[in-house]
Amino acid sequence: MNSPGTILNVEDTPENRHLVRRILESQGYNVVDAENALQGIEKALEIRPDLILMDINLPDLDGFTAVTRIRSYAQLTSVPILALTARTVHDDRERAKAIGCDGYLNKPIDLDELINQVARHIVTRHKETEPATQRELYLKEQNVTLIEELEKKFSELKVAYDRLKHFEEAKSNFISVASHELRTPLTVIHSYTQMLQMLPALKSDPTAQELFEGVNKGVKRLQEIMNDMVSVIRVELADQNLKFGPVSMRSILKSLESELGNHLRERDLQLDLDLAEDLPMVQGDSKQLQSALSRIINNAVKYTPDGGRISITARLLQGKPLDENPFIEIVIADTGVGIELEKQKLIFEKFGTAEDVALHSTSKTKFMGGGAGLGLTIAKGVIEAHEGRIWVESAGYDKENLPGSKFFILLPTQ
Repeated sequence: MNSPGTILNVEDTPENRHLVRRILESQGYNVVDAENALQGIEKALEIRPDLILMDINLPDLDGFTAVTRIRSYAQLTSVPILALTARTVHDDRERAKAIGCDGYLNKPIDLDELINQVARHIVTRHKETEPATQRELYLKEQNVTLIEELEKKFSELKVAYDRLKHFEEAKSNFISVASHELRTPLTVIHSYTQMLQMLPALKSDPTAQELFEGVNKGVKRLQEIMNDMVSVIRVELADQNLKFGPVSMRSILKSLESELGNHLRERDLQLDLDLAEDLPMVQGDSKQLQSALSRIINNAVKYTPDGGRISITARLLQGKPLDENPFIEIVIADTGVGIELEKQKLIFEKFGTAEDVALHSTSKTKFMGGGAGLGLTIAKGVIEAHEGRIWVESAGYDKENLPGSKFFILLPTQ
């Protein structure tokens, strides 16, 4: 038995594609899918279908534009096209007819109507109802030219996107391999250094011991960078191995205050804590949350000049309606250099930084201290893994007037 025909179904929603395929294949039709307009145009030229189902709402070109382009090819002029849409624009039906569609179907699709329209139009084919005027021909020609330009731009953008995607994957792979490969020689250096420090001939030599301490500090710093790289990869893979349990954010923030004591004194920085007494528990990984908040506070320390101030507030935000689970809002504010508006989203990206890395000092705790640009990326990943949110607000970057920055963190309570 011969197939009643081949139908090209241009639809970006997988569920709708599957539904139409099941309906039409049950009637004996051969169905070819396309996920967007450009792919639909390409497949129409390739397979020369007996009928085209064209969704109007597509992610690249809209369906009307795709129909105009298809009608510009001589070999496709007789192919009937049915427009499908969930839109409720009042003149869509007239527009569809004007650009060359033969029928119009609303979503959700009526099973019988789809089968009947497809069967009817495959037989009747497409015919121009009335000859176009010269003006209409000129406009159609101009439309096709514009669509060709759009197709070219979309193709160029797709190539650029694919290259960026490939580069990002290669960068992530390099980070993963490099972090693991460097761990072994670092462990060897650390072990041999400790062994050398214990030798009687060197143990009593203060100069040698000072040099060993320098090596150990360097190894420790490299190990921290390697750990950050691994953490970033885990964030990207959503593989952070979190161990959830009741967590007191008040206790974590108090602990961080003590942890940062020496660094704050070295830099003459004042830390103010304003923690509400009624903070409920959060369901989360205590260690990871403390690490995330530590990274954000260290960022404030890094970009606040000596003598500045950092404040941390934590309060309960009651949900609306009142029976919803409330959030804990933590705000970490500083009197630092601030962040340029265009960089306020980039700082949460991998290797993102608010300042020229060439100007960094070699210390993480000194003003404008160095860093790999991974801390805020990891912190954001941990907070979002706890179904929370983080964002920053700053009036801009100014090393003279010091507008400061505010990091906002929302974490759902139990």
